[in-house]
Amino acid sequence: MRLMGVYLLALLMSACSADEQSWSPKPQSWQDITISMETQPTPARVGMNEFLLIANHQQRGFVNDLLVEVHTEHSGWKQAMPDGALGVFRRALPVSDIEHDHLYVRLTRRGEQGEIIFALAPPAH
Repeated sequence: MRLMGVYLLALLMSACSADEQSWSPKPQSWQDITISMETQPTPARVGMNEFLLIANHQQRGFVNDLLVEVHTEHSGWKQAMPDGALGVFRRALPVSDIEHDHLYVRLTRRGEQGEIIFALAPPAH
């Protein structure tokens, strides 16, 4: 019986942590580009986090003619570095408050500029 209780507790804990780790903000669009954001570690934590932004043309694959700059509430604008030519951009930035901080993204392409904002945690219910 005790073994069954330990098993159920472990199962419940893994289910809760899987839900926490599975959240990511919805992709956002700018021009004909869809931007997705991921963090390392996942989920984001207080301290330094690496942000990965994945840029895809809607219907046509990866974007490689894009300048991506990012910041959080506790950093200035920093250029996100392209990771190869696949439309992946990376930058580590500080995070102080997971519930209230955001990742601000400035996109520049063909002389046009736009901004999008990603939450770092799901909205409170």
